[in-house]
Amino acid sequence: MYTSSTLLATALLLPQTLATYTLTDAFTPSNFFDSFTFFTGKDPTNGFVSYKSLSDAASANLISIASGSNNATPAIYMGVDYTTKNPPGGRASVRVISKKKYNTGLFIFDIEHNPGGECGVWPAAWMLSDGKSGEWPLGGEIDVFEGVNDAKGNVMTLHTSPDCKIEKSSSGGAQSAFRGKLETSDCDVNAPNQDKNKGCGIQHPEAGLAQSYGKGMNAVGGGVYATLWTNQEISIYYFPRNAVPKDL
Repeated sequence: MYTSSTLLATALLLPQTLATYTLTDAFTPSNFFDSFTFFTGKDPTNGFVSYKSLSDAASANLISIASGSNNATPAIYMGVDYTTKNPPGGRASVRVISKKKYNTGLFIFDIEHNPGGECGVWPAAWMLSDGKSGEWPLGGEIDVFEGVNDAKGNVMTLHTSPDCKIEKSSSGGAQSAFRGKLETSDCDVNAPNQDKNKGCGIQHPEAGLAQSYGKGMNAVGGGVYATLWTNQEISIYYFPRNAVPKDL
């Protein structure tokens, strides 16, 4: 199940030179809902959820343009029905997919609030291939931000077909290339000796772990996830609200 109660804005920047980027797309309150398709099919993960269309979500107040934490900057709100007890057919929620497709870039996710830290929630920001139904994970999946139930922090994950791994090395190797904790190293969703669909995951560093997801993230006013996707690497960075670079 994928549920969301998030105030956010997203942007895509493409490299202009080695050190600078050009803003290509910005998904803001003025264009966000027109730029995304509302998924209304059966939940691929078999959760107890009923995904709503744009019109139904608006009628049920699951989406809106809301005031940010400073009550000055508008923000995008996407939520879940948290009042109905035992809703028939699943809890009403939203899942959106961008209409535009990308192949490499620097992707910025500004998240002010998320519903993490509670049983039954699964807030996430994923980058998925456009493979036909039933072909997942061909083309791969990048989980930029994700937590399930009362998870203690964000885990950044790749889901792929065979032969994609984060190699371990006794001399440092892959582990020395990032600051987080390597939880699983084989990105294949059917990898032996790993839970099915686990993929290769890196947990946020212990320092600041609580601020990367859930209530701890909300307590500091959220933060910004930046994902750099090139032909050579996929790198994910997180900045809590008080540490967001001024030029980001």
